[in-house]
Amino acid sequence: MIGEWLGLSKLLPGAASATKAVYDRVIGKSPRLNFDTTSGGIELHVFNTREETIIVETIQASPPLLAFSEGAALRDTIRAASDQVRGPNANRAIAVVSPGEKAKIRILRTKLDDNQLDLLIRVTVSWRTARRRPFSQSSISIRTSVRDIRDLLVEVDRKQPGLVIA
Repeated sequence: MIGEWLGLSKLLPGAASATKAVYDRVIGKSPRLNFDTTSGGIELHVFNTREETIIVETIQASPPLLAFSEGAALRDTIRAASDQVRGPNANRAIAVVSPGEKAKIRILRTKLDDNQLDLLIRVTVSWRTARRRPFSQSSISIRTSVRDIRDLLVEVDRKQPGLVIA
């Protein structure tokens, strides 16, 4: 009897986190995610809709077809590529977003096969509030398809000036 109660107690942290994520989504306090191509490449925009600063800790795609880079420097690109292969590294923050602001996180160009067009990619962003307190960590997910990512890549190529060889 006591063993059954102890077994149920292991489920409490996960249930509390899931309840908080649902509460944040219903009340509208979770950050919003959106893909955009305005800067000459595909970016994941994280809009902070909260009244306090948030820290984006990890971003991962499932299946791991996309890699997310917090900057354009070579070391940021290498970190993003290794996180795509090995999984996210939770030792560093990807972005710190003030209230009402947005963070732009670059998506590395990737090669997508034609046989994957109908495949759905789930992008999960793990974030927390800047002030550490109980239940300050949460995550939010969006889904996109490989077809949508391919369309964004075509739009980026169309916006960039092409070279004409005569």
